[in-house]
Amino acid sequence: MNAKERLRKYVEYKGLGRNRFEKLVGISAGYISTESPSVGSEIIERIVRIYHDLNIEWLVTGQGKMIKTPYWQETGAVGVPAYRKLVYAPLVSRYSQPEYINRADDRSYIDTLPTFPVVVEHEGKGSYVCFEMWDDSMNDGSDNSYNPGDILICKETDCTNRQRKLYFNKPKSFVIVHAEEGVMVRKITSHDLEKNIITIHSPNPFYEDRTINLQDITKLFNVIRLQRIEN
Repeated sequence: MNAKERLRKYVEYKGLGRNRFEKLVGISAGYISTESPSVGSEIIERIVRIYHDLNIEWLVTGQGKMIKTPYWQETGAVGVPAYRKLVYAPLVSRYSQPEYINRADDRSYIDTLPTFPVVVEHEGKGSYVCFEMWDDSMNDGSDNSYNPGDILICKETDCTNRQRKLYFNKPKSFVIVHAEEGVMVRKITSHDLEKNIITIHSPNPFYEDRTINLQDITKLFNVIRLQRIEN
């Protein structure tokens, strides 16, 4: 079920006709019935202004329940607000990556990029950026593969003057913006703090493991989750 189908399910749940829902939200007639699988960030913003019970994470990713459960019902806490908000992170497509490499810190350029809705569960440091997967480097044929066209929801990680390792017991996936090699997605399997060197790994056996000096990395993003885009 894609995002547009989930939206139709929610409209049916609310007992509203599609035309009436579109008028109430202020979107074009027939939008809900179109075959395109995605729901634009501007449309989502309009919907949540009116329908506060809709779980945005469910609408965007399909995870969780359609209707939000009040925080106090989930935890038993009373008067303690849940931290959850919707942000619109810049989306770096496969076509915009070459320019992004040189202008990643240019705010005026970042503001021109399209955005992708991201549900933030916890407050913390680091900005969110989404990347479109473009190659087969993270594809080993399993269900955990990253496929071209998938959206990687990422959070920036400080890679300068590291005092602790960038990996845990289970290697994590990162989007690496390299000064010379461009944008790549790999797992970090080891981190030598003294030499400031990381070892990167691809699940695809055609890509060999190798080391990279952190000084050659201009941006580093931890992959928080993946949004598979239905064709």
